[in-house]
Amino acid sequence: MLLFLLLSYSIPLDSPYMDYIEYLQVKGYIDIPSVQPYTMEWLMPELGNLLLEDTRLRAVDRKIVSYIAPLVIKNEDFSYLLHLNGTYESEPEYYYGFLDFAAGGTVAEGIRYAFDLRFQRGSEIDMFGPEPWNDFQIYLNEGLMKFTTSRLYAEIGRRNFVLGYADRFDLLLSPDPEGYDGYFINIPGRYYEFYTLFTIIDAAEQRYLAQHRLGFNLKGFLKLGFSEAILWGNTLEPVYLNFFFPYYISQWGIDRDDNVMWRIDCQIRLFNVLAYADILIDDYQYEDDQNRPYPHKLAFTIGTKTVFAHNFFFKTYYTRVNKWVYTQRYPINVWHKNNRPLGYPLGNDVDELRASVAYFSTYDVHPYVAFSHIRKGEGSIFLPYEEEGGSINPPFPSGIVEKRIEFSAGLNYSFRNHLHARGTIGRRNIDNYGHIEGDNRSDAFFEVGLWGIL
Repeated sequence: MLLFLLLSYSIPLDSPYMDYIEYLQVKGYIDIPSVQPYTMEWLMPELGNLLLEDTRLRAVDRKIVSYIAPLVIKNEDFSYLLHLNGTYESEPEYYYGFLDFAAGGTVAEGIRYAFDLRFQRGSEIDMFGPEPWNDFQIYLNEGLMKFTTSRLYAEIGRRNFVLGYADRFDLLLSPDPEGYDGYFINIPGRYYEFYTLFTIIDAAEQRYLAQHRLGFNLKGFLKLGFSEAILWGNTLEPVYLNFFFPYYISQWGIDRDDNVMWRIDCQIRLFNVLAYADILIDDYQYEDDQNRPYPHKLAFTIGTKTVFAHNFFFKTYYTRVNKWVYTQRYPINVWHKNNRPLGYPLGNDVDELRASVAYFSTYDVHPYVAFSHIRKGEGSIFLPYEEEGGSINPPFPSGIVEKRIEFSAGLNYSFRNHLHARGTIGRRNIDNYGHIEGDNRSDAFFEVGLWGIL
């Protein structure tokens, strides 16, 4: 029975379950999809197989699986998932709480529905979120219909996207506070995968985005994919909705100058190590024009995940986004939604190094330590090279660079698989705060959070 549950809603990206899923992936027990957030219909068969074969699992692995096991009692016709959270951060002082209500069910054979609402209240209003009501904000995270056949999977409605291997963002398309409205189509194969999506970025301004990816999956050992995306405005171009045509050639044929992105992604497993890399090509000059020089616009992420000594879960990544990535000569084609970058959340002219180690054991207390270093230059996704000018090879990062170094340590605690608590203490140093030279700041902080999952 476990192998045939088809629950349709998604697991929230900030759920405590995400760490446990990632741990099981690195151990080789599950092969996660190339698109997040993960859906329950994907997780249930994976989890069911592990529960049936738990004799081959180590004790710590069985403990991790047990945290997610309550999900298997859900009903396929209609079920729900509740996340209750309360979090306090000391520096800057901020608190918030939310209730996630995700639900879904079956309409008919091959047709399902899912929705997810988040009711949130905090000490500050989220300026990029929905219109507040009595200091409450209600996020419509997900609302869609799903259609499944033996060789095709389609979604119509609203959902969020992370299109890469990193756990919080992607260079091409990262999560938005209220998701993306449009459609998503996936055509899976044994060794290949093809998917495409279309979303309305801004209906009032008639801004749209389309993307497609062709990938190869060699039984979890090697994954390789090529993606192409295009953002355009002013009118709905039907040729871009045909996902079999290359967008670069399509825009050339209709004599438009829209914003095309290419992305190459790769993931490889070597023994107990998962290594991945993403390369984003916003613009690349394959012809040198001395009379009209123009810069390359490139970004990349490289990262690794591993479990060593059976209990220590280590992951790290480095991301670099060069100046002028995501910019475009026409403001309507800038790579943003509601003034937030659609790709890497910190925008361009920035790099970030992040590493963390968590200790998982057969007990319910799991300590961890983390480190991050961010350098942010003065470049902006809203200031293109055509307007700024200057050298096509500026210093990286450019201008007065804001630097952030953060160390933290904490504990995760799980109680009877339904209550998850987190406590973190750390120190943050910021040089040239707000790109003001000499404005250096340093402070200690702590954070506490509590999740209830039903």
